[in-house]
Amino acid sequence: MNPTRRFTLGALAAAAALALAGPAVAQDFPSKPVTLVVPFPPGGVTDQIARVLAGKMQEDLRQTVIVDNKPGAGGQIAAQAVKSAPADGHTLFVAATEMFAINPTLFRKFSYDPLKDFQPVTALISSPLVLVVPKNSPANSVADLVAASRKDGGLNFASQGVGSIGHLLGELYRSKTGGGFHHVAYKGSAPALQDLMGGQVDLMFDPVITTAPLIQSGKLKPLAIAATKRAAQLPDVRTLQELGTSGVDASVWFGAVVKAGTPAPAVARLNESLAKALRSPDVVKRFSDQGLQPMPMSPEAFGSFMKEEITRWSALVKTSGASVE
Repeated sequence: MNPTRRFTLGALAAAAALALAGPAVAQDFPSKPVTLVVPFPPGGVTDQIARVLAGKMQEDLRQTVIVDNKPGAGGQIAAQAVKSAPADGHTLFVAATEMFAINPTLFRKFSYDPLKDFQPVTALISSPLVLVVPKNSPANSVADLVAASRKDGGLNFASQGVGSIGHLLGELYRSKTGGGFHHVAYKGSAPALQDLMGGQVDLMFDPVITTAPLIQSGKLKPLAIAATKRAAQLPDVRTLQELGTSGVDASVWFGAVVKAGTPAPAVARLNESLAKALRSPDVVKRFSDQGLQPMPMSPEAFGSFMKEEITRWSALVKTSGASVE
């Protein structure tokens, strides 16, 4: 047989085998329990999102779906667990903006690359940030706040931690307004909000999901939404752009990825299952009531979104000078 013809026939046979393998993987997947690895302790927002979606995925995939909490090291412990698992789609990393777009630049030494080590599946949820002050703050507008920050040594803004979205957004707001805002880092939203309500700090950028209940109960006063559009839970609170400060907008977002090298049919099936869960009327209502906005995407769209967010946040981290050992 002609060597060229033999090579051509061999190539065609290999291509046919691959074409047949795709549907087979999709049909057989998942073949065992699926695990959602979360880089936070039980009870937090990411954990709650994962557990709601796990229940829906379990119905759709007809396999047990487990939530495995592995907190610590800025997401590196959870990420390593997913990197160590087989690249078969049965282990997903469900995390937030920090793990995908901020921490790789924030940490001096970081053990994973969100784009090289993982395959995007879909974005999941977002929640816009709101600028809040204590209920008895003399500032009743962002103009009042900026004016007050330029007097008597300035104002203190709290954040969820060094390099957090609240920290970086506060630094961006200072640069955009020229205000005298000084950063005070906390270990999470809860202690920061507690001190804000007590008047120990003057302002904070925090997601609607955590601030809306405190605003509605009169414990905090909202001055602006740091997003491109108003929040459904706070329809009367204008955006910073509406109030004359453009470019200070951010949402905390959550997404799901799998280990790089996972077969495309498995990724597609996971994307389909998660998108179906995120569009379920009961899930939409539950998340919307909490100030969370479902944002399912194709794997390709989520990959592009991650690249844009990494570029954006890495620049802000470098400008702020924030770093973690």
